[in-house]
Amino acid sequence: MPDITELPVMRAADATAIGFAQFNDVPHKVIDIPDGGFTLTTKTSDGNRVTFYFGPYETGGPPAFIDIQYHDRGSTISNANGGQSPTFDCFAITRGGTHVVDSRKLEEGKKPSILVMLLERLGARS
Repeated sequence: MPDITELPVMRAADATAIGFAQFNDVPHKVIDIPDGGFTLTTKTSDGNRVTFYFGPYETGGPPAFIDIQYHDRGSTISNANGGQSPTFDCFAITRGGTHVVDSRKLEEGKKPSILVMLLERLGARS
């Protein structure tokens, strides 16, 4: 696998042409995620950091879920390992702009610290 810092930034149409998905018509950085656990860490120009952990269900297996964390909101909660995890707000949107999940109205101690996206296909394991 090439060094991740040397992968090109490309047009959305070019990303689609080589088998990647497109989201909005803006520059895309394409990355092949290897099997086994792998974290992609990002930072915006104003310092907001977000991590994406691609986790397998089986050691060395293909990613089956993505744990997403935003690290710079300025709040934390205790985690299962005896440490602190960052909290953040999030929402999910469905048809018509309906928010089917929305943490913004939750009190601080109930805000999410990890957003988990399952990489399952319709009709597969649940």
